[in-house]
Amino acid sequence: MTTSSRTTTPTRRIAAGVLAAVAALALAGCTGGSRSGSDQPGVNNTVTSAPGQPVKSSIMASSEKDLAASFRTNGVDDPEKWAQVLAQNKPYPAGAEGTQKIQQVLQQNQAEPDVIAQISNLVEP
Repeated sequence: MTTSSRTTTPTRRIAAGVLAAVAALALAGCTGGSRSGSDQPGVNNTVTSAPGQPVKSSIMASSEKDLAASFRTNGVDDPEKWAQVLAQNKPYPAGAEGTQKIQQVLQQNQAEPDVIAQISNLVEP
């Protein structure tokens, strides 16, 4: 009996160690920061209207987080800042007047001309 209990104990220890490692890995996958908006890891956010042309997001219909996600996905520097600036200056009128207001808001907040052009290509009122 002592021989079988000796062989069982190391096997149980190994099994317990493997289970503990699996549990630790599972828990590690559940921790960490989270991202909200539409650019969560593993989510394809590269919808385009034509090759090389991003679909424009409506500032009025998008949340600040979704605007930031769109800006981040499309390489805009400091996407959270510009999403916040645009969201805080709602509402925007429709059409060309709204587009002009978007550009004015960005200029008033000292956006670089290339950032203004980038954002203007990604959003509409």
